[in-house]
Amino acid sequence: MKRARHAAGRANLPGWLFVGFLAIVVELVTRRLGLEDSIARPSETFRALGSELSSGTLSSEIGSTLERFAQGLAVAIVCGVALGILIGSSRTLGDASFVVIEFLRPIPAVVLIPVALLFLGLGTPTIRFVIAYAAVWPILVNTLYGVRGGDRLLHDVARTSGIGRAGRVMRVTLPAALPSITTGIRVAAPIALLVGVTAEWVTFSGGIGSYMRQQQDAFELPKMYAAIVLTALLGFGINVGLRAAERRTVFWVGEERTSWR
Repeated sequence: MKRARHAAGRANLPGWLFVGFLAIVVELVTRRLGLEDSIARPSETFRALGSELSSGTLSSEIGSTLERFAQGLAVAIVCGVALGILIGSSRTLGDASFVVIEFLRPIPAVVLIPVALLFLGLGTPTIRFVIAYAAVWPILVNTLYGVRGGDRLLHDVARTSGIGRAGRVMRVTLPAALPSITTGIRVAAPIALLVGVTAEWVTFSGGIGSYMRQQQDAFELPKMYAAIVLTALLGFGINVGLRAAERRTVFWVGEERTSWR
């Protein structure tokens, strides 16, 4: 296991080198073609990012975005796992809810912002709602597959051993579905961040998305691109953290199961 983790860490080096190579190429092409009016050079972008972070201008925006992201994702995890276990454990409930799930799941969360604004108002509640709505579906669907893919023999053994329904859920269903649940959370997290930043952009209610829009309106391209890079770095960091947590939570499935490579 340790060897696999070290190998995975070394495998990231070519990726970072390629990112650096692309940044150099964009820098040279931008300088050569004189595209500074439409594309900020990577050197200017990273200089603006460092300046805005060191001055504290972006710090509060990061905190606001991450707070909404964590709250919305937490709601999605609770609802997605609970509904997934409930629906997945009952064939009747599964058949009854299939049409509703497949009808609601393709609706983009961003298009619900105007509706959420009517009921929740401008600000954090609306952003938290659209984040939870976008993130709940991957978690719910993966939980359903995990529950239905469990070994029925284990349930039969637990039932004949006198373990009640609640006990079977906690001791059989949940552990069996846990690998699928963690995958669903890892898939949902970047979606939640993307939707949250987009909602901040649309509602102009603080956070990285709102900051990004302000810089666009002021035509401060380096600062706008700095916010984009920051969003990408946050998404990368969240994914790395969730993968590490997944390896520790479902350690029995192996390194290959928790990595997309």
